[in-house]
Order: sequence, then C-alpha cells, then structure tokens
Amino acid sequence: MSTNLKTTHRAASLFYAILAAIFSTGISSAQDLSYDAEYHLGFIKVTAGHADISINIEGDNIFATLNGQSIPWHGRVYAISDTIRASVVGDGRNLAESVITLAGRYSKPKVRQLDSGNYDRSDPGNYQTIYGRGDLSASSETMEAVTITADMLALFKVFRMLDFATMQPDDRLYMPITLPNGDIQHVAITYHGRDTYRDNQTYSVVFEYTYHGQMSNYPVTCQIDQASRLPLMFSADLKIGHIELVLNQ
Repeated sequence: MSTNLKTTHRAASLFYAILAAIFSTGISSAQDLSYDAEYHLGFIKVTAGHADISINIEGDNIFATLNGQSIPWHGRVYAISDTIRASVVGDGRNLAESVITLAGRYSKPKVRQLDSGNYDRSDPGNYQTIYGRGDLSASSETMEAVTITADMLALFKVFRMLDFATMQPDDRLYMPITLPNGDIQHVAITYHGRDTYRDNQTYSVVFEYTYHGQMSNYPVTCQIDQASRLPLMFSADLKIGHIELVLNQ
C-alpha cells in the first residue's frame, strides 16, 4: 500500500466523519441513522467508511452522538466519536445556538489489535480528545476536524428550523454559537435554492464553521429532502478528490 493512498484514505475517512455529523431529521424522539462515505478520484470510487448517528430533539434542545470509522487501511482503522448537548432558538431566519456540553475523540487502532481483542480504548495512548487529553499522536488539522464534527451535530436541529419557504437563492444565515466556556463562534449557511437529488425534491445549502475566529476551510454542500428535512447527501471537493456522504435507505 503506497504512502499516498494511505494519506488519501485517512483524509477521506476523517472528512466523511465530519460530514456525517451534520445529519438531522429534526423530530422530537430518538432516532438512529446510518450513512456511507464515498470517495471519488478520477475513475476511482470506493466506500471509505461508515457512520452511525443517534439524535434526540425535545423542544429547543438537542442531544446527539456520532460514531464513525473508516474501512481498514494500511493496517489501521481511523475512528471518531462525538457528543453534543445544545439548544437552538430563533424564528427560522435569525437563529442562535448555546452549547451545554461538547465532546470529541479521535483514535486509530491497528487492525490486528481489534482482531485479537487486545485493544484498550481507555488507554490514553490510544486516543486524543478535542480538549487535549490522551497521548495519541494527532495533527492539529485532525483535531480541528474532530472539533468541527462535534460542533456540527447541532445542525440536526438547525436544518429543521430553517425557513426555506421565505428564502431566496444566495440568502445567507450567519448563526452565533455560544460555547460552554463563553466563547463565540459562528456557522455560515448559504441557501442555493430548490434542487433534485435521486428523484427527491431537495433544498441545496452550503455551510462552513469558524474555528478559532477563522473559517475552517471545510465548506460542505448538502441536499436536504423538502418533505422530511432529512439530508440525503453531503459533498465536498478536496485536494485528494471528491467526497460524498450518502444516506442508507
């Protein structure tokens, strides 16, 4: 396995996990969802990973978790786990989010450890969190991605609340987010209009989060089903190729 392919898959698997974290139905009871990540580069098309998401929305509040992992690649599985508890309020065009708790964890166990049953998830050497806990080697870019993934879970509720009926193409929502420590960040959501995806009538939007006061450089396009408000597909163009995350139906 070449180093370039290893790097490509690692970036792809991280990105699918980021995208997976934004999916939502906006309903008022717990629901489990399943998505696959597809990686495209020229004629190459592979399933890069999988994510399971659990959401629970009650009134203004949302509790959501994400557990995603790549396919085995060069002897490792790249994995991410996120949790958020937050509230989102507003009138559909002027929204604000307050984060109560936020957690994100990154790991990359060796396949042989998983197969043997000797992998200790609680060992600090096997993980890194968004708060710097754990001794696993992880780049700042990787942990930025994990942080943004956790942040994005609140969009499960936001997508349900957006007032698409009164929005025009190129309308932009810039939503403030108050973090547990009192810091403020934002997410920019741009509406691109009505669209069609796999015979479903959809709303097309692009969103991007700030990170430490600057845009994260993770702009994501999504197709949201008009009837259910369930995102059917998210995609982005990266240097390594095109990534899509598709709902299993």
